[in-house]
Amino acid sequence: MAPTTTTTTTLPPTTTAPTAGVLLSSEPVDIGSLGVAWRVTYSSVSVAGEPIEVTGVIAAPDTFATTPRPVLSVAHGTTGLADQCAPSASFPDVFDLAALTPFLERGWVVAATDYEGLGGPGLHAYMVGESEARGVFDIVRAARHIEGVGADGPLVVWGHSQGGHAAMHVSQRWQELAPDLDLVGVAAGAPPSQLSLLSTFLQGSDFQGYIVMVGAGLAVSYPELDLEAVTNPDYHYLLDELENGCTGHIMDLINPIPFADLLTVADIFAVPEWNTRLIENDTNQLPNQVPVVILHGDQDEQIPITSSEFLVSQLCAMPDHAPLERRIYPGANHASAVLDYFDDLVAWLEARVAGEPAVDQCSS
Repeated sequence: MAPTTTTTTTLPPTTTAPTAGVLLSSEPVDIGSLGVAWRVTYSSVSVAGEPIEVTGVIAAPDTFATTPRPVLSVAHGTTGLADQCAPSASFPDVFDLAALTPFLERGWVVAATDYEGLGGPGLHAYMVGESEARGVFDIVRAARHIEGVGADGPLVVWGHSQGGHAAMHVSQRWQELAPDLDLVGVAAGAPPSQLSLLSTFLQGSDFQGYIVMVGAGLAVSYPELDLEAVTNPDYHYLLDELENGCTGHIMDLINPIPFADLLTVADIFAVPEWNTRLIENDTNQLPNQVPVVILHGDQDEQIPITSSEFLVSQLCAMPDHAPLERRIYPGANHASAVLDYFDDLVAWLEARVAGEPAVDQCSS
């Protein structure tokens, strides 16, 4: 007997205190012989403590689970800030299926959040760690509401780029946000860190648009931040464009503009209230509570390899951190690193699910 996939399920939204991880709707998606899948909407909670709806995808083997299955919750990389940029909207594409295959073949459940604001109301809370982590956790809770899926086993998390940022916050906020989930390991590919230095590195580069995206993500989450107030009036129209296209569109518009002309301040992240929120959302502020492996290409043109070196040093210096390992992939850039490390990723996650001890480079 397979989990039911033939109808769309719609459950009433909560009307009392926010309840995270309630399945609000599910729509079957065809993934062929790999298994069964659904586009879902589920409840979560914003950084402000307000109830929100988040979208994503859940996939599972096509047999009815009789025992708990391991769960992989995937945190995706940067796609944009607007609803049309939600990965679930284009699911499944070739990359989705390639990434799903080894885990579904092992009998695991795979959940992939769109994050707050991608596919749901409002602008995406880009690079807001708590928001990302809630999305990653709450879709696993939602998966438990689908009969026959069996998403009750040990949980592992993987993300790359923005997803690496989300994954690190998952590892650091587990006991605060989701102690009911059996999180056993987190893999973070090219996780952004040292964010104020990263902002300086990106200025004038082919990836300058990320800085504006981070500003927009922080501003939508924290009411004391006003992005328009620090943006040159000549470029206020760009803020509307954030909702009119995805990452490529944003880069095409923002990258050609001299960074000094974009803002009314020399450095947005030197403004005290902005700096406070940027630091709060860095990945070097809290110890990892579960084993973590950081996977990074040494030719990364977006997240410099030195940033993860600093990150490991900072986390190792924190008391009560869980095992931490960093693996470097020679010759790999930001995108190609995923292909280079993917086999290692699968093996590392499988070892965590099996209960094997993780390497701790901090003690070596």
